[in-house]
Amino acid sequence: MDDLYPGWDGLADAVGLVTTQVLEPLSAGAPAAFRRWDWVAHAWAEQVPVEAADVVVLEGVGCGSRPCAPHLAALVWVEADDDERMRRGIERDGEAYRPHWERWAAQERVLFAAEGTRGRADLVLRT
Repeated sequence: MDDLYPGWDGLADAVGLVTTQVLEPLSAGAPAAFRRWDWVAHAWAEQVPVEAADVVVLEGVGCGSRPCAPHLAALVWVEADDDERMRRGIERDGEAYRPHWERWAAQERVLFAAEGTRGRADLVLRT
């Protein structure tokens, strides 16, 4: 999903993008493609092909949303405490990214509350 989010404020938009550009074509047995978001340039970049396969693993925030659900064989929810998740993000990206991570966390709370993602999961893993 990281390549599909159109920036730090693009969580909700990515759900529709992954559904129409990747999941629907693959579910129909067709190859798919999506435009990659260039996080450095803050713009859409090249098309990335996704070949049809027997098994496709889609990972990231939003891919368990209701529009995606008809195309999923299983939904796995991976969770950690909010403080731990923030710590990991800052450790990876640096303190300068804290405002971005805080904006992202707010989007997650809204999306997960609206979608009931955790409650629809087939498996819940705690890290």
